[in-house]
Amino acid sequence: MKKNKAVTKVPENPGKGIPAILDIGKTVRTLRAERGMSGVELCRRSGGLDPKTLTAVEKGRIRNPSIATLELLSRGLGTSVSGIFKRAEMLDNRYFLVGSQKGSYKVEFVSKGVQLISFTPLSREFFCGKIILESDREFGRALLGHQGVFFLLVLIGQVEGEMEGKKIVLKEGENLYCRGGMNFNLRNLHPRTASLLLVSVPACVASGF
Repeated sequence: MKKNKAVTKVPENPGKGIPAILDIGKTVRTLRAERGMSGVELCRRSGGLDPKTLTAVEKGRIRNPSIATLELLSRGLGTSVSGIFKRAEMLDNRYFLVGSQKGSYKVEFVSKGVQLISFTPLSREFFCGKIILESDREFGRALLGHQGVFFLLVLIGQVEGEMEGKKIVLKEGENLYCRGGMNFNLRNLHPRTASLLLVSVPACVASGF
């Protein structure tokens, strides 16, 4: 059987998966710059931080600083250890992201006439985005390769198909909820492109990265 070919456009380093450690060095550099503070001044205010350690943290040579180092950094920056971690999360789009309708990344199933545009960063737990379905094209659970929970909402156009043998017609504003191993197939029978909101738990495309 010929496999469907997908073209993927993703952020930097998608093949590396999602890093496990927050970027503390970037966070410290950001906080220090916001305060107009030099590295020497930060070390002086910390009451004991070695400038070489600060440089190693900021340049990423020390990716997981000790509690003692974090306490010195927080004292020098005039914040708390938890404050550093909260800011690190705000600087990491795995935790906080302001996006647009263009999405964070896109997967194109060229031969199927289907595009998946994700509004969320790469994550195995959750996917929220939209499906762009060209005229007279279809998609279903087999294409997405997913056994979790789906929620579909028709944003533009109309799709028709079947779920476990039951006929389904979804017009603009109508939605479909599906969980478990239920099979479905939806086709765009109209001349204009259809657009559907898709939410899935876990993420329907994470296994490809």
